[in-house]
Amino acid sequence: MPQRRIIIAEPCGFCSGVRNALAMIEKKLEKTTENIYILKGLIHNNGIAAELRKSGCIFVEDVEDIPPGSQTVFGAHGVSAKVKALAAERMLHVTDATCPLVEQLQNQAAAVTPEQELVLFGHPGHPELEGVLGHAGTDKVFVVRNAAEAAELPELESPVLLVQTTLSHVEADKVRHVLKARFPNLSAPGNICRASLLRQQAVERLAPECDLFVVAGSPHSSNANRLREAAERCGTKAVLLDSPSEVTPELLKGVTKIGLSAAASTPESQIEALRKALLSC
Repeated sequence: MPQRRIIIAEPCGFCSGVRNALAMIEKKLEKTTENIYILKGLIHNNGIAAELRKSGCIFVEDVEDIPPGSQTVFGAHGVSAKVKALAAERMLHVTDATCPLVEQLQNQAAAVTPEQELVLFGHPGHPELEGVLGHAGTDKVFVVRNAAEAAELPELESPVLLVQTTLSHVEADKVRHVLKARFPNLSAPGNICRASLLRQQAVERLAPECDLFVVAGSPHSSNANRLREAAERCGTKAVLLDSPSEVTPELLKGVTKIGLSAAASTPESQIEALRKALLSC
């Protein structure tokens, strides 16, 4: 077996918003024997979701699927104002685990006036994006997935740019540059969150030195995929792995130096399990 070296990017793994969300639900589990309903997932990590199901948590996609009066948790990605109103109507006992930075983004969306246009750089269908859209203070809303779509927007009078917190800082800068060139009066108070930025920058520093870059995280995690892409932009082969079982001899063929990072929703136990698998395979 070839001698391999693994270098772990710093920082990586849990961010404060994820730690806060997990602490909230652990406290709720300690205080009640009732079913706890988690709306649209707590965080994007398959292992943690499986553990919560074993603890008796029930995951639902629609607030109307939660029985009236039930114990309920809003996940770290947040929910729309409409969902909050429906939860109140159903007299749900809500623990709101929305990340404070996502809540700040929702407040920024709410502050956009009806006369302004909201341009949101994000991934359609992502729960954070849907929640932010549900707080918009204007009906003039445009979602763009990249700089090319930003370039194709119609003429806007007073645009405000907000950015989903888990996206690529490189792509966010491209979108901002395109919009600023088209609309000099652009207001751009939003950007990706600092936790996402620091993790991406750590990958960018490390990846050029590596034969392979591994990101520990679940496939549906936006920030995990952005870390993989950050390594690929450096010209390094990169993979996103959710389990040690995904480590194969074929993946590691000819590899001696491996970079390892993890999504902001990935627990330390998963990072360590992958590290051991990469060394022993």
